[in-house]
Amino acid sequence: MSENGVLSRFWLWELTRPAFEDWLANDPAPVVIIGIGAIEQHAVHLPLGCDSIGVARFVHDVAEKTNSVCLHPTWAGYSPHHMEFSGTVTYSHETLLNILLDTIRSLAYHGVKRFVLINYHGGNENIMKLAAQIAKREYHVMVATPHGPDNTELSKKIKERMQRYLEVHSCARETSYALHYFPELVEMWRLEDWENPTLIPDYLLEFLNPDRPDYEMVSQIFNASIGPDTHDITKTGQYSINDPRTATKEEGDAMAAEVTQFLVDFINTWKKLPVPPAYRDECECGDPDCHEEHGDDCGCGGEGPCHDHKDGDA
Repeated sequence: MSENGVLSRFWLWELTRPAFEDWLANDPAPVVIIGIGAIEQHAVHLPLGCDSIGVARFVHDVAEKTNSVCLHPTWAGYSPHHMEFSGTVTYSHETLLNILLDTIRSLAYHGVKRFVLINYHGGNENIMKLAAQIAKREYHVMVATPHGPDNTELSKKIKERMQRYLEVHSCARETSYALHYFPELVEMWRLEDWENPTLIPDYLLEFLNPDRPDYEMVSQIFNASIGPDTHDITKTGQYSINDPRTATKEEGDAMAAEVTQFLVDFINTWKKLPVPPAYRDECECGDPDCHEEHGDDCGCGGEGPCHDHKDGDA
């Protein structure tokens, strides 16, 4: 429900239409947070829905702290590179792009101007950014794809591990997140006999060394040279050469708290800003600023079509 714009539920599908309308009319700068994940193999110890379960819990946590509406329009994502491992469900890139665009377009039609897209699966990243670019231009809405923080001690430590050990997928980092968000679904016992599963040749693994003076260059050569599909890279589905058994719930708690606070601060800061002219709805009177600057005293005497505009003061 929503009273005077203050939500007590945050999932879009849990709100009644009057509650959504109350929030939209009374929150000074309504924000919709859209989570994007995947259904795909996550080695032997993490659930197939790891990305979608995680992003759903994350965006709901942020929505509660920012009075935002959140939704998770699809469980699957773009995962063709994982298809040789059982349980993976993938959309085409066109399907995922259209799901995101249609979701934004629908809510933009009802007057939402601020959207935040949060992605928990690397395969979706370029599609998400394209959706944001298209939506901004075609639907005249602001779309953010924030990431961070990048300069804290914890984030620097995680980044260094990603560079040195290819901590990308089903790794210690992701396992720590899982132990924070859904420990009941993590089967660490399956890792009892863990061995490094990589199929990446040694001459490429040599590039995974951020201490090299030429690391900036060779890391890009590494990315260009590894196989396009998961089964080209790993025997088990784990994109990482370090032991996921080193994951801890404490690290997951710390990472989640840091990233959640970053996004809460991001949204609260963004909400203080007015809608820029490029994203304001133009009234039929032809003056995009008439209500923004003059309210009801826009010069038409209350008789012009601008007073019938569906979005009022935009």
